[in-house]
Amino acid sequence: MPGIRYEVFPMRLIALLSVSALFLGALLPSARGALPPEVKKELTELNRELRPVTVMLRKKQVDEAKAVIQKVEDRIKELKLADDERDRTWTALKTALLRAKRAIPVSFEQEVAPIIKDKCLRCHGEDQPRANLRMDTYANMGRGGRSGPLLLPRNPRRSLIMARLTADAEDRMPQGEAQLSDDEIGIIGRWIGGGAAFDGEDVTAPIGQSTMEKKPDKPPVKVVMADGTESVSFKDDVAPWMVNVCMRCHSGANPRSGYNITTLEQLLSGGDTGSTIVPGDPDGSYIVDLVLRQDPIKMPAGNQVQIKRSQAQALETWIKEGAHFDGVDGKATLRSLVPTEEELASAKLAAMSVIEFSDRRIEQAESTWKRVAPREDAKSVTSENLHVYGNLPESRLEEFSRWGEEQVASMTSRYKLPGGAKPWRGRLIVYATKDRFDYEEFNTVLLSRRTPRGVSGHSVVSPNFDNVYVALFDVGDADSADALNAKQLLNSLLAQAYLMRDGGTVPDWLRHGFGLLECGAVAESQYLQLAPQKAGASLATISNPATIFDDGTFSPEEVGPVGFLLTRYLINNGGIGKLQQLVGELRTNRNAGRAVQATYGQNAAVIGQAFLRTGGR
Repeated sequence: MPGIRYEVFPMRLIALLSVSALFLGALLPSARGALPPEVKKELTELNRELRPVTVMLRKKQVDEAKAVIQKVEDRIKELKLADDERDRTWTALKTALLRAKRAIPVSFEQEVAPIIKDKCLRCHGEDQPRANLRMDTYANMGRGGRSGPLLLPRNPRRSLIMARLTADAEDRMPQGEAQLSDDEIGIIGRWIGGGAAFDGEDVTAPIGQSTMEKKPDKPPVKVVMADGTESVSFKDDVAPWMVNVCMRCHSGANPRSGYNITTLEQLLSGGDTGSTIVPGDPDGSYIVDLVLRQDPIKMPAGNQVQIKRSQAQALETWIKEGAHFDGVDGKATLRSLVPTEEELASAKLAAMSVIEFSDRRIEQAESTWKRVAPREDAKSVTSENLHVYGNLPESRLEEFSRWGEEQVASMTSRYKLPGGAKPWRGRLIVYATKDRFDYEEFNTVLLSRRTPRGVSGHSVVSPNFDNVYVALFDVGDADSADALNAKQLLNSLLAQAYLMRDGGTVPDWLRHGFGLLECGAVAESQYLQLAPQKAGASLATISNPATIFDDGTFSPEEVGPVGFLLTRYLINNGGIGKLQQLVGELRTNRNAGRAVQATYGQNAAVIGQAFLRTGGR
């Protein structure tokens, strides 16, 4: 792979790659009692057993070296030594073990490729790759992108990919997602440090699909459906704890011991050690021995989360009764059998009656206000579709309520709802504050974010309808070139909430753009007249027109004017029907560019270029 011409020294990367720093504190004299002589002697012997690993690796005997390391690690677990034990014999062994493990060559196909496939291809795949960087094949990774070569073999500290993975949140990759774990970053760093070698057969093959050795297919398993005579339900008594405890290690592209339990068929097919589950024979099922009968219990590894004895016994009984399946499809994931907390909450909300939901909204408004502004007394005005709550005078709250109902009537007359349905179950809450400080607290306390300058309100419609509200402060009734007036702001936020009424997500530009189009301001409004000027500076920096449709391209201050022009452009050139179709596409397709192409029949970059060329007309 080509080299990189500049230096980056991210502190977190240096810490990850340093062996000696990890054990500096451990090498200090111990303040606790000395280890028994027989334990120290065994630790010394284990250290000696690690010495041949270096020679084995020189001879390319990688599997043999791994076996030695595994044997030492297994014995260490049996000894149950405290990780912070400072005996010199113990710390010397830990140092030697870490060095031995880090000397093992990192497999691109088995260790690096799964991380890249899971964490990087959303932005750097074949379709519209960010920064012109494609990571969908090993060959494309070597070509680099707009910022230059991706990595410098044998020098992770000067490799761009490591700088991006360990940067501060604003510049860190993957953008908008959780940071990679230390283990994942360490794997990529050690792979680069070892030369960034490719251990597949075809550098142009899709990432992770060019293994040198293909494992033989496991024999098919027979899924026996439950007949109602079982005393243990796999779906209710076994799958939940397996998903939450075991799947951490036994899923993905490189499951521990080759045992993947993502589906029931995979669970029954076993791992590298053979049949882990033998239906009808718990004594012959290795998994029962691991979770129930060994002393100490071996699974889950490390005992981070202990399986309850009742759970292990339920597994034993399930296997004894034939390992029958009370789900629908043995190929379906175990995760699909186990409701998440969010799904359970959604089911509870879905079962509520209209009256229960309305009562919930009223209680919710009061409890939320106490969290945000506990020292401010509040009043409320309830109407057919809204529950207005805030510290404004009651007459002003009634005015907000009247404006809001007029906007809801306008929206429902032009954008029909099926069967006369209400826009929001149990009403929508409108939090209205008398000053900006109280409004900012909604962002700080509820959303843990700062309030950008120029932002005076926001809307929230959660996927399970737990939270459905708009929040704003009273900006007054005067028209301004810098902001909407109070009625226009309320109308804009209600339009946003109406667009998201089914709990779906849409890009910020579409949400804000639709809100401004429906805010009730006349075409001659100073604020709307200046939208092209306000958006111009932002649009001038766009190098890839397709990114216009992506979330995060524009700042909170920019997204309103840009969204207004872009939404208006799409309506002028495709009609409101096409815009509604786009909203439908976005409910099932997180990639805005693909949703735009599916709706309008043209590449997002082509439409984006036309928008930029015409200035949004």
